[in-house]
Amino acid sequence: MTTRPSARPAGEPAPPGGSPVPEPREGPRRRPSDPVVALVLGLGLVLLTLDVMRGGAAIRLDDRVLALTPGQGNGPVVPDLLALGIVQLATPVLSVAVVGAVTVAVCLRSGRWAPLLLAGPAIAVMSAAVLLGKDLITRTSPDVPGMLGGNGSYPSGHTATALVCAGVAAELVSCPRPASRTLAWAAALVWTGLVVVSLVWLHFHWLSDVVASVLLGALVLWLLLRWPLRLGAVVGAPWPGERRPRSR
Repeated sequence: MTTRPSARPAGEPAPPGGSPVPEPREGPRRRPSDPVVALVLGLGLVLLTLDVMRGGAAIRLDDRVLALTPGQGNGPVVPDLLALGIVQLATPVLSVAVVGAVTVAVCLRSGRWAPLLLAGPAIAVMSAAVLLGKDLITRTSPDVPGMLGGNGSYPSGHTATALVCAGVAAELVSCPRPASRTLAWAAALVWTGLVVVSLVWLHFHWLSDVVASVLLGALVLWLLLRWPLRLGAVVGAPWPGERRPRSR
């Protein structure tokens, strides 16, 4: 039984050696749910912020969580030291320095400066949003002596910086090894969770402070990586179901 050769459009030259004609690569596919996720994250952040400003249910939940957590120096020694160490490692300056070093390393290894297109805007947008929130909303942290700038508790700069920097690092380190992308993002989420728990455990932040920063950080990453921008594909780490951009 013989098979018929696939039809070739008229005028198209035959490939050398009879090799098949490569199919054109597809660009990143946009899903209808992409803008919906961005809308949900943004709306959740706005609603939470308004509730905190008017002293609504979020404030009452903050008080309950505060009563259930020990605070710095009032709980078991080992968890207290671990939480304090995590908070120190999650200092925004240190987090930005680490992701900056990762970005430079990826640039030097790949010979391209495209990673800067992701790391730079992500850190800039996140930092501007956090500083704006702290400037507009005057809120004292539960443990003012434990946190510098106690009157700028909302949103949590530690949490937002940890999530955005860890997310950017996850995208960058998975560029040469796409199979490690899931593991890299899982590590980023675990690290962010540890920072959140540590800040609340030590009474450095209210629960709503860290929740707002998680929403903010997730929104920044989604806007830059998923919709409307696809900077991950530009860097070389496309989302599942997408194809890598053709190298020039």
